[in-house]
Amino acid sequence: MTSLLKILYKPFIYLILLILVSLSLLLLQERKLFDIRTLVQVDPIPHTIELIKEKKYAKAEEYLSYFMEYAYVYENPKSKKLLQEIQSKRGSYEYQSDKFIEGVLKGESDEDIGKASAIASDFLMIGDIRDLSIEGSRYYHDKKVDNVVVALSSLGLIATISTVYTLGATSSLKTSISVLKYAKKADKLPKWLSEKLVKQAKIAKDSYSVKHIEKLLEPIYKLYKKVGLTQTLELLKNTKSFNELKTIAMFSSKFSKKTPILLQVTNRKALTYHKNLQNISPKNILYASTYGENGLKAISKMGEKKFILRMGNRVNLLKTGYKGNLNSIFNYLLKHIPSWLLFTISFLGLFYFVRDFYHIGKRLF
Repeated sequence: MTSLLKILYKPFIYLILLILVSLSLLLLQERKLFDIRTLVQVDPIPHTIELIKEKKYAKAEEYLSYFMEYAYVYENPKSKKLLQEIQSKRGSYEYQSDKFIEGVLKGESDEDIGKASAIASDFLMIGDIRDLSIEGSRYYHDKKVDNVVVALSSLGLIATISTVYTLGATSSLKTSISVLKYAKKADKLPKWLSEKLVKQAKIAKDSYSVKHIEKLLEPIYKLYKKVGLTQTLELLKNTKSFNELKTIAMFSSKFSKKTPILLQVTNRKALTYHKNLQNISPKNILYASTYGENGLKAISKMGEKKFILRMGNRVNLLKTGYKGNLNSIFNYLLKHIPSWLLFTISFLGLFYFVRDFYHIGKRLF
């Protein structure tokens, strides 16, 4: 029995060392691809509380709702309580009435009902006449006139007349102009677009037509139809050029109303990584974004299936070939075993093999 143990001792040691060294090298190779220990999911509660303190209830609900689809947020009682408080406030009759009136009188609001009333007033020419009157009064009293508001209101009046004359054929232009006017009042109109609009308004005034700005307004209308007014404003404000505006319009067709928050939580890097994520489902890209910019970097490097396996999104694991306990063990080791220990095991194990094979070689030759 003792002699048998002596015979089996060496092969057993070799087998154990081979397993440890192979596993260590696999873990190191995986970390070389991307170290998932650097990934931390975004906690939406602190930013949501900030928005509530600033009385930006619509933004607070939009932001928190983006994360509520994921267990780490919706299983948190504080998240549910915050969402209920926000929805209760936004749903009250007094709050909705105030926002509706705000939209009509001021031409701007942070709520959908106020924005809708502001846009509607523009369609009835009330908004354009109101804004031109305000700017005219400023000019009369030697105050600074907002040339962009004047340009948009002028374009709006021409577009309204054109819409009536063409039996609604140019209504998309009127909608886009109303959206831009709203963006200006909400301080979400980028400088490059403001400058273009002032120039285009002069051409429209001379030609009594808005046909020449169709190309400029087309992506804005597409955005508005796809994601709504609130999200259009958020996306529009950070654009740097017409080409970027077109890119975002195309990008929003994939992620719809989640686009603004997706760009926000990833520091707009979603646009950079988008080309590398063409074959990845929008659902898993959104899940990766809960880890911020690093999440998109990880899924682009690791691939969809491996990322989902490693990060343990149980709902998606069932759809991407989850293998059970072996992956769970591998994931645990990947997240908890320090790299220095893996290097040490690899080095000592390989040294042991080299030394033994060296001695065996000397005996044989």
